[in-house]
Amino acid sequence: MRLLLPLAFFLAGCAHSVHEVYISDFEGYPKLEQGRIVKATAEQFVVMGFVSETNYVDQARQQLINQCPEGGITGISTQFSTSLGFFSWTNKILMQGLCVKPVASNGTQNKR
Repeated sequence: MRLLLPLAFFLAGCAHSVHEVYISDFEGYPKLEQGRIVKATAEQFVVMGFVSETNYVDQARQQLINQCPEGGITGISTQFSTSLGFFSWTNKILMQGLCVKPVASNGTQNKR
């Protein structure tokens, strides 16, 4: 009985870790009010080292681009993390940035 409780915690336990965080440049140093924050996430499920989804990072990138079709994204941060389970884990990508519309020659933002 004494072994059963620790074994149950071991089998049901999980852990989470952030591996890497990348931050791009802030081109032109726009103010937060000049744009809007866009976010995208994607996941890859792995069982004992076997994966079926290998382009999850590209999917997150495309989601981010699709949220800002008429502008540019600056200040992009990319967070790579993992949630661990029993003989499996989930790789996760979180990308976010500031979507800024192009500025017209008179100094105002284009309204498309």
